[in-house]
Amino acid sequence: MKFNSRVIWVSALVILLSFLTLPAYCKAARDETTYQNRLEADAWKRRIEKNVERQKAHEKPPVAAGLTWKEYWVSWYSFLRRPNRGLPWTGSEFKTSEDMIRYIKGRLKAHGLPTYE
Repeated sequence: MKFNSRVIWVSALVILLSFLTLPAYCKAARDETTYQNRLEADAWKRRIEKNVERQKAHEKPPVAAGLTWKEYWVSWYSFLRRPNRGLPWTGSEFKTSEDMIRYIKGRLKAHGLPTYE
């Protein structure tokens, strides 16, 4: 019986100590808003890359309006240039909407496609 009570006591102590050390593993190591904004910028970059690849593969633009690729990209540029869009995201690599437009044009050019405008 003495062995069983000792095992129970040690087990209880281990469980108690594990609860005391738990908060050390749960601390946020980053600014959550900046992190989320970087995720948004990365998702946007993937979307641009996907659409550039679609254009290169001679697929239609991803809109139901029947736009040409030129009209599609020019509409992106117009959208990004509108004031108060909340773009670019704080903490992203893009500091202005013109940086975002340069990114699009750079990706188009890298694939040998026209940049339009």
